[in-house]
Amino acid sequence: MPLHSTLGRSCMAFAIRTYVARQKPDLITFSFPEKSSPSPTPNFRFLRTSSLSSSSSSFQAPQPPASNGTPIFPDIDFSKGQSTSYVRNQDLNAVFVINGASRGIGLEFVRTLIDRTRGTIVACCRSPSNAKELKEFISSLDSHSDESANPNRIQVVQLDVEDQDSMDRAISDIVDQNDGRVDLLLNVAGILGDAGKTTPGPERSVQKLDRAWMEKSMVVNTIGPLLLSKGLSPFMKCKGGRKKKTNDVVRPTTVIANISARVGSISDNGLGGWYSYRISKAALNQGTRTLAHELRRNGTLVVALHPGTTDTDLSSPFQGNVMEGRLFPVDFTVGRLLDVIDSLEGANSGGLYDWSGKALPF
Repeated sequence: MPLHSTLGRSCMAFAIRTYVARQKPDLITFSFPEKSSPSPTPNFRFLRTSSLSSSSSSFQAPQPPASNGTPIFPDIDFSKGQSTSYVRNQDLNAVFVINGASRGIGLEFVRTLIDRTRGTIVACCRSPSNAKELKEFISSLDSHSDESANPNRIQVVQLDVEDQDSMDRAISDIVDQNDGRVDLLLNVAGILGDAGKTTPGPERSVQKLDRAWMEKSMVVNTIGPLLLSKGLSPFMKCKGGRKKKTNDVVRPTTVIANISARVGSISDNGLGGWYSYRISKAALNQGTRTLAHELRRNGTLVVALHPGTTDTDLSSPFQGNVMEGRLFPVDFTVGRLLDVIDSLEGANSGGLYDWSGKALPF
């Protein structure tokens, strides 16, 4: 057996022992069997990958701006280590679901999770056949080889959060093809508008409000993430219930992370405008906190995350107004958000956090 493989297993075993020693005795346990390659179904496309490819960003971000209002959650403490997330990330059977994976931040989560984890990555997007960048990334992995890479690590699932039938099928496929297990749900998909060029949003005044756009914003930015959480959260339960075999290890904490925005903060709203986006993100923040209360007893942490202004299609119409140094490369944003996710503790569940781990006011 190669030396680095032996060292990796030894480090993982140590992390598992450390994590188990800190847990209550009523956690559900699970084993690490070799994961077989499932057969594709009509609604579930499997795309092959074979390599680790991401690298850390060299971008140096400025200090986050000050906020109006008082945060009620503690900042993320990065100094306490990440033994829990290490177990999750190194587990071959862990399942990481990304809603909105065809481009931008969602696609970068796919790229980065290939490097930071060893389990299955479920890339959900509205139109897989038109997800050019996602397909190109997956194709680029074919020329690489790595013993830790699984040719079926990336699963591409059709998911349109505006269509309940599509959502129901996606949930069923994810659950059926992954042995009824989800470890991390990233709700990334969202809409803002293009400054009035082809959409009403983001509306700068009350006279610009449009019923159809407001409803669409709520469905995509709030209702979709919460209903997807509803469908998948029963399969994220890792606390309570009976233990399995004595040779099983404890399943670590699961996480639901909703990509929100600082402008969803009510107390920090000092400018006005952007009605539908602000309202839908404020509602998502409330849904996140409410969901955190309920899922805490199941061992699932839930957080809302502000990524900062990131160089994606969503921010493109407004980048001319961004101060120098505050437009983040997408790899920087995703790397920092995953650092936050990997450092979460129970005291952080229900909070709104920025990319630096700073708690934001609601």
